[in-house]
Amino acid sequence: MRKEVPIAISFVAGVLIIFEYFFKVPSVSDAATAVQNWGSIVSAFAMGLAAANLIVIHARKIRSKHPDAWMSYLVYLGIVAMLVTGSARDSDSPLRSLYSLIYDGMYLPLNASMFSIMVFFIASAARRSFRARNIDAAFLLVAGLLVLLGNAPLTALMSSWFPKAGGWFMNYANVSGNRAIMIGAALGMVLTGFRVIVGLDRSYFGGE
Repeated sequence: MRKEVPIAISFVAGVLIIFEYFFKVPSVSDAATAVQNWGSIVSAFAMGLAAANLIVIHARKIRSKHPDAWMSYLVYLGIVAMLVTGSARDSDSPLRSLYSLIYDGMYLPLNASMFSIMVFFIASAARRSFRARNIDAAFLLVAGLLVLLGNAPLTALMSSWFPKAGGWFMNYANVSGNRAIMIGAALGMVLTGFRVIVGLDRSYFGGE
């Protein structure tokens, strides 16, 4: 029963959502809405479980006196600060102002700084990727250089051909390739969903 019941629930929920999407029967729509609401509730509990797991992991790090245990204290401080300040409903309260200060004045700049640092890793990866060892790598190198030159202000002043070439690669070659990848990913998602609904894929049990 520990396996049959989750499989049955997945099958009923999946068939119900698919049936409601294609046929729009009022009674079925109400049931599908209830199932989707329950899915949101379960997701919220899963987020709470993930937060509890995060607290336990950092508690173990503190108890073991890990060299980076001070970061765990910062995690706890951030969790408490965001919970306390975020619970304020009045937009004019000092707690709400402190929440905005922490989020807008600390979190967002740190997030932007992290992605700015990633630019150097991306540039290093691009340098290793743009090695014309074969015809495919040579095509990637030429396309990447044209896109870079097309977005550089200096080359745009030199010739209007560079922005046009870079725009062609971005608007046609890049878009068509992305759409092909998305179609393949969508077909894979449909197949995975079908396998879960009929009980062929039981990876959510763990280890199967």
